[in-house]
Amino acid sequence: MKKLVFLFVTLLVLGLESQAVKVVTPVGDKEMEVAEMATITTTSLSGVVLDTETGEALTGVAIRFEGSNETVYTDFDGNFKITNVVPGNYNILSSYISYKDNKLKNVNVNGVNNVIRLVLKQD
Repeated sequence: MKKLVFLFVTLLVLGLESQAVKVVTPVGDKEMEVAEMATITTTSLSGVVLDTETGEALTGVAIRFEGSNETVYTDFDGNFKITNVVPGNYNILSSYISYKDNKLKNVNVNGVNNVIRLVLKQD
């Protein structure tokens, strides 16, 4: 019991909450306990999605990691950002109405500046 109280107080001092935190892992979404999360360093992946032919930014493109249900969408300028990503290799899926679905395989997400450029072709 003393160990549990010590762990709880330690986590509060570190500024972590006592609830599960969702992170994206190479095997998809996984809820992890705070004690596990405290030892994991996460990063982010950002990028832009453009039309293959015109080079114009595409707004509202759905972006997600294969095996994950968490989806982000591109903003008005075609930009997106996925946060709380555990470093690793991922397949990135993108889909947009009237465009062919795209799968970018084995994207290495490590470090702090993980930026990609996706291009979609009209269907």
